Amino acid sequence: ESSPTQEHFDKVGINFKTVMHRIKDVIIKTLQSVEPHIVSTMSRCTKHRNVCFELYGFDILLDNKLKPWLLEVNISPSLSSSSPLDKKIKTMLICDTLNLVGCYPYDRK
Repeated sequence: ESSPTQEHFDKVGINFKTVMHRIKDVIIKTLQSVEPHIVSTMSRCTKHRNVCFELYGFDILLDNKLKPWLLEVNISPSLSSSSPLDKKIKTMLICDTLNLVGCYPYDRK
């Protein structure tokens, strides 16, 4: 299923996958630059790597040549929603995050 953004990019002739690849590259390089700090903080907070996670919010700007620029990284970004679209996006984000960390629905049985 394509997103509204992908549909718009396709409509105006922009390669969505290329732009997303460039954005992911910026995110990966940013996380690599702070990896030692993240690892040392996690080591101080817990003995087990699989019992915690952090959610980061990346603000990325695309210039007129579709080059991504990192504006800021938010630690524990706001999950409040200001519109139905914002609520839908953040609900999907939480669902994806919980799936990635291995949470599953509570079985009352």
